[in-house]
Amino acid sequence: KLASIETVVFLQSVDLFSFCRAEEILRIAAIAQEKRFSAGDKIYDVNDSADFLYCVVQGNVKLEGQDGSEKIVYPLSTFGGIEILSGRLRMESALAEAESLLLAIEAADFFDLLSNNIDIVKALFRHVIREFQKRD
Repeated sequence: KLASIETVVFLQSVDLFSFCRAEEILRIAAIAQEKRFSAGDKIYDVNDSADFLYCVVQGNVKLEGQDGSEKIVYPLSTFGGIEILSGRLRMESALAEAESLLLAIEAADFFDLLSNNIDIVKALFRHVIREFQKRD
């Protein structure tokens, strides 16, 4: 089990939360749950409800789209957030490729946190804008 300080330090390094200040990271850490998966475990499948946003702490996760596309998610990266924010079912399946430790943030808890913390919302928007600028 990660110590609270380890969770905070980890989340500070996650790209999605890169614009969050320390006090905002503490709030995010308070709602994050550790989940362990063995190699080959299914984390979720296409068309499952989007209940969690995941951050990879250790290991790696393969995302497989319905069109056959594949993407590997490594430590310090997140996955599953697009469906949470868009309110859609899962668009891809997620499979642990190696023994993996993930931090899972439940969608309902995440939205509760966002509804009471405009600074976290602003930080997430800054991240999204940066990602769009990288693509242009």
